[in-house]
Amino acid sequence: MKVWIVTARFGQGHFSAAKAIEEEYKARGYEVIVSDIMELLYPFFSSWIYGVFNHIICRHSVIYNFLNEFGRNPKKERNQSQQVQKAFKEIQPDVILTTWSACARMLGPLPVPIYVCITDLGVHTGWIAPHVQGYFAATQDVAQKLIQMGVAKEKIHIHGIPVKKVFREINHKPKSSNKILIMGGGLGILPWVDKLLDELCEYPEINITVIAGNNRSLYRKLERKYPFVTVLGFTNEVSRYLAESDLLVSKPGGVSLFESIYAETPCVAVFPSYKHELDNAEFIQKQGIGAVVRSGESAGACVVNLLKDGDERHSYQLNMKKIKQELQAQQGEEQYVIEHAI
Repeated sequence: MKVWIVTARFGQGHFSAAKAIEEEYKARGYEVIVSDIMELLYPFFSSWIYGVFNHIICRHSVIYNFLNEFGRNPKKERNQSQQVQKAFKEIQPDVILTTWSACARMLGPLPVPIYVCITDLGVHTGWIAPHVQGYFAATQDVAQKLIQMGVAKEKIHIHGIPVKKVFREINHKPKSSNKILIMGGGLGILPWVDKLLDELCEYPEINITVIAGNNRSLYRKLERKYPFVTVLGFTNEVSRYLAESDLLVSKPGGVSLFESIYAETPCVAVFPSYKHELDNAEFIQKQGIGAVVRSGESAGACVVNLLKDGDERHSYQLNMKKIKQELQAQQGEEQYVIEHAI
């Protein structure tokens, strides 16, 4: 079987989910092709589009949220582009799976099943397209929202958010080392990190690691300004640092949130302002797997209090374990949905 995964690099999460799915299907012996929809449709402008997004849009929540609402019409079909038709003929997939909201609509109807994997804990109408055969939802709440938007219940499969095998197979050990991991995604967007580190510098017993991702200027600034902090750039060892930490302090994104769930490392979501971050923060609080620091509150105080309160952290970890067990049961039931569609 040949699986064509279509994604986009608007943030690292969609692409990370695509690579996790690729890993899973390759392990089953399938041929997998991963394509970037922007590179496919706009080969000469995709770098510019991503540059504008990375350096302007995704650093201003008001602009991001406005544009994220723009053009969400699940009933509106695009005219299928020649690039899509050409790629489809060259790849000749048996099934297509997308991990970014607009991908299915940008592809248009094709003569094979198309599935959508929703990579956040909220959902909007932009994910929906009339020619989609099925939707992989992260949770029951996401599934219920899809139903309210008019998606047939039988089209929805609860599957969590895909993460790589290395996170799913973390060897869990007791955590009481005063270690925290601070992450801002692949782009290293951490506008609040200076204030947090200024607050935490009064607690030398706290072991702090910051992953700055591809943000080289942030890396250089933190390394120079905070010698007591271990600063890393982009790394493929996030699973190790996450497994060793007592807390993850982050944006939060859907993929990194599920990575922390599999690692059983409680989350502290700092100043969520983007729509998907607000949805993810609501999930953290509702499921009891971490804390949310709102604007005007002290992230440092929250971190210090949680490091001191082992019982609270243990409660978060038990809830994470419960989520994993429920997901494993659901994934077992839905494991071969795509295969059965062919």
